[in-house]
Amino acid sequence: MRKVLFILVCVGAGLLATGCAAQQPVQAPEPVCLTNTLPEQAMAAAQTVLEKMQFEIEKYDTDVMYVRTQPLSGAQFFEFWRKDNVSAYDNAQANLHSIRRTAELTFTPNGTTTCVECQVYVQRLSIPESPLISTSQMGGVHTKSHTRFQTLKVDAERMAMSEWVDEDPDHALEQRILNKIHGQLQ
Repeated sequence: MRKVLFILVCVGAGLLATGCAAQQPVQAPEPVCLTNTLPEQAMAAAQTVLEKMQFEIEKYDTDVMYVRTQPLSGAQFFEFWRKDNVSAYDNAQANLHSIRRTAELTFTPNGTTTCVECQVYVQRLSIPESPLISTSQMGGVHTKSHTRFQTLKVDAERMAMSEWVDEDPDHALEQRILNKIHGQLQ
């Protein structure tokens, strides 16, 4: 009985240590080259894929073969239909912080082949700290809340000092978008 308990404790400790490890870096994906595909076809497929992933297209320029989306806030745990959090780490970050992602795609024609390159930029909202005098003020750390009345409205002074901070690019989401575009055209 003690051996079984000892083994269970060791396995649990091992799983806990691996679960708390830092996210493994993902390499930037190579551009996807689509044979027998015109740039217009690739751009239309990219637009379809991005819209299915809940991105809104901000710029769609066929002259320079470029697509950019508006920033999309990271999916929360209850938004099970959203597919912009690729890994458990991304999911945790989107639920702990205010995260937004912007996708940029460039299309390079080469004869009858079109190569698609994707970059996903990640930003996190940074709200400046405010000093606390007592624990009774915890309800109003970032908003105009009080102990009896809670609100989500951030005061104008704090909002003016807030800024979006650039994070590392989301290479896993880039790869997912490129795979979906490739699948859309197959």
